[in-house]
Amino acid sequence: MTPRHAAPPNKHEQALAAAEHLVKLLARHNIPADAHDLPGGVVVSVFHGLIAHVGPVIWWNVPDLTGERDKPLTTYAHTAEAAADRLAEHYHQLRALPLGELVDRGLITPLAASLLNETEDHRATAPM
Repeated sequence: MTPRHAAPPNKHEQALAAAEHLVKLLARHNIPADAHDLPGGVVVSVFHGLIAHVGPVIWWNVPDLTGERDKPLTTYAHTAEAAADRLAEHYHQLRALPLGELVDRGLITPLAASLLNETEDHRATAPM
């Protein structure tokens, strides 16, 4: 039988705990986030396209708001506190853009856009 996760059980439990801690820290920034225990590892979903992978380090791809990068920029943090602060910056940069612009720039897919609501000022918000 193949193990569900590549990490040993104690490392996996640490990643789950770190992900839950990151979710709580993001909530302090008024950012709704979810932790997910996936076959490939533990992730925290912050916004469509902004996913933090949690392990010995927490890493994610920085959204390309300018469209000038040829490839994704991956960054990381060694603590949940540092990750929360930096993810909050990326989240607020994404949320500042109108929904149509997020789609036009390829920051979210049309499918993801269909799961969001547009506010009066054309910002993306999750349905309640």
